[in-house]
Amino acid sequence: MIKDLKFNHFGLAVKDSNKSKFFFSQLGYKAHKDVIDDKQKVRALLMKKENHFDIEILSKIYHDDKSPIDNLIKDNKSAIYHICYECADVDKLIFDFKKENILFRKIVKEMFSPLFNKNVSFYLTDSIGVVEIIHLS
Repeated sequence: MIKDLKFNHFGLAVKDSNKSKFFFSQLGYKAHKDVIDDKQKVRALLMKKENHFDIEILSKIYHDDKSPIDNLIKDNKSAIYHICYECADVDKLIFDFKKENILFRKIVKEMFSPLFNKNVSFYLTDSIGVVEIIHLS
C-alpha cells in the first residue's frame, strides 16, 4: 500500500476563471489565494470550503498565451484534469509505486509553485490520469 500522501486539491482548467469563481462561491467556497504564474502563463486561484475538498482553478493570463492548459480548454470550457497530493519524500513515493508495478511517470519536472510556495511536479498514471505532487521537503 502506498502511504505518506495527503490529499490537497483537484485541479480545474477553465477558459473563464471569473465564471468558475462565481459558480463555486455560490456553493459556499471562498477564494483563498489568487496568483499569476508568469512562467506557465496561467492564473491560479485556490478555492476553499470548510469540510470540503479544495479546488485549484487554472486559466490563461492572456488568450493568446501558450500555456499547459491549452489542449484541455481548446474544445471544452473547463476540465478537471489533475488530483493533487502532498508528499514529504517523493523519491520514496516513486520507488513505492514502481515496487507495486504501478505506472507513475514524471511528465513535468519539479518547479516552484507560487500558489503553494513550494516545489511541485506532475506525474502520469494509467489508472487516474495526472497527479500533481506538492513537495513538502
